[in-house]
Amino acid sequence: MIRDVFVLGAGRGLQALAGLVTIRVATDLLTPETMGYVAQTTSLVWLLSWIVVAPVGLYVGRGFLGWLDYGVARMQLMRFLVFVTTAAVASALLVLIVRSCTSIIEGISAVTLAALTLIYMFGFPLQTAGTGCLILLGRRITYVAFGNLAVWGGLLFAVGLFHYFSSPEAWLLGVYLGNVAAAFAFFLVMRVAEKPAGDATGSLPFTVRVVFMFAWPQVLTSVLWWAQSLSYRFVLGEVGGPALVGLFAAGYTVCSGTMQTFEALFNEIYNPKLYRTLADQGQAGLAKAWNEYASAYLPAVVLFGAFLVGMSPFLAKVLLAERYREIVPILFLPALTETLRSMATALHTMGVAKLDMRIIVVPVVVGAILSPLLVYVLGSADPLLGTAVGMFLAYLAVFLVVIPISRRTLPIRWPVGRILGAVLVGIPMIIFGQLLPMAFEATLAISVLALAIGVLYMAGAQYVLARPWLATVRVGKGRK
Repeated sequence: MIRDVFVLGAGRGLQALAGLVTIRVATDLLTPETMGYVAQTTSLVWLLSWIVVAPVGLYVGRGFLGWLDYGVARMQLMRFLVFVTTAAVASALLVLIVRSCTSIIEGISAVTLAALTLIYMFGFPLQTAGTGCLILLGRRITYVAFGNLAVWGGLLFAVGLFHYFSSPEAWLLGVYLGNVAAAFAFFLVMRVAEKPAGDATGSLPFTVRVVFMFAWPQVLTSVLWWAQSLSYRFVLGEVGGPALVGLFAAGYTVCSGTMQTFEALFNEIYNPKLYRTLADQGQAGLAKAWNEYASAYLPAVVLFGAFLVGMSPFLAKVLLAERYREIVPILFLPALTETLRSMATALHTMGVAKLDMRIIVVPVVVGAILSPLLVYVLGSADPLLGTAVGMFLAYLAVFLVVIPISRRTLPIRWPVGRILGAVLVGIPMIIFGQLLPMAFEATLAISVLALAIGVLYMAGAQYVLARPWLATVRVGKGRK
C-alpha cells in the first residue's frame, strides 16, 4: 500500500511540477495575446476530443481486462487505433472547413489549425488509453513514466520549437508532440496483449451500436461541460480580445491545474476502496459507499480550496511572469470557483455508483447556460473581474442544484460537520495569505517561503482529516 501510494504520488507530483513549470515558461515566452490563441486552440481540440474519442477511450478502459481474459484485447485495441486515426483525420478536415469560413482563432491559419488538430487527436487518445491500460495491468512505474513523458516531453518540444519559430502554433506543436511520444504506451500495451486469438463471445462487445449507446450521454455531457468551463475563452475573446483571454486563462490555470492534480491524486488513492465498496450493493449500500466517499473527499477539497485562496498571490508570483500579474487581485475567485466545481463532481461519483449518469445532466445544463451568459454580460462591463465573477456565480448555481438532486437520488447525507471543520482549519491559511504581504514585500523568496509554510500546514491538516479512512484503503495489485 505505502509503495503504491508513493509511486502514484511521486508520479502525480512530477506531472504537477511539469504543469507548473509549463505555466511559468509559457508566461515568460508568450505574450498575453499569443497565450490567448494558445488557450483558444487548446479549448477547441479538447472539445473535439471529448466529443469524438474520449467516450470510446473510456469504453476501451472498461472492457480491456475482460478482453485480455478472452484473448481478444489486441484485436479490440487495433480497432480502437483505426477509429482514432479516422477520427483525427475527420476532425482536422472539419476544423479546416470551419476555420476557412469563420474568424475563429484568427491568430492561426486554417491549414495550421487543422494540422495541429490532427496531431492532437491522434496522440492524446492513444496516450491516455495506453497509460490507462497500464495502470489496469498493475504496471504503475511504467504508467508513471509515460504520463510524465507526455508533459515533460511536451514542454521540451515546445520550448525548442518556440525558440526557432516564436509563434503560438510552434508552442502548441511542441506540447502535442509530447502526447505523440507518450502514445508509445498504447503500442506497448498491444504487445502485452499479444495472446492467441480467442473467442470474443461473452466479453464486452466492441460494436458501433453498443459503443454509441455507451458514449452518447457522455458526449452530450461533455459538450455541456465544455460550455460551462471553457467557453469563456471565446466569449471573453469577443468582449475583451485575445490578450485578455491569455491573461485570464493563465491565472485561472494556476488554480485549476493545482486543484485538478489534487483531485486526481485523491481519486487514485481512494477509488480502489470506492469500487470495492460499490460491488454488488443495493440502494442502502450505495448510499453508505457515497457517504463514506463524500466524508473523505469533500473536506479534503474544501481544505485544498482554502490553501488556493490564501496562497494564490504567492503561486502567481512564482508561476506567472510579470506581465501576467494584473490577474493576481482576483485570483481568489477562480480558487473559489474551482473548489465549487470539485465539490459538485461528487454527483458524478454518485452517477457511477448507480450506473446512471442522467443525474448529472441538469447541473451541467444549468452551468452551460449560465457560464457563457454571465461571462458575456458581466465581462462586457469589466472583462477580467466580470469573467471571474460570472464563472463563480455559474458554479455556485451548479453546486446549489447538485445538493437536492443528490438527496433525491440516494438516501445520503452531506458531511456538513466535516466540511465546516475543514473550513475552520483552512481559515488560518487564508488569513496568513492576506497578512504576510502587509508585513513583507512579496518578493520571490518570500513567496516561496510562504508556499512552503502553506504546503506543510495543508499537508499536515489533510493527513489529520484522512486518518479515519486512509488505513482502510488498499491500492489494488492489478495484473502483472
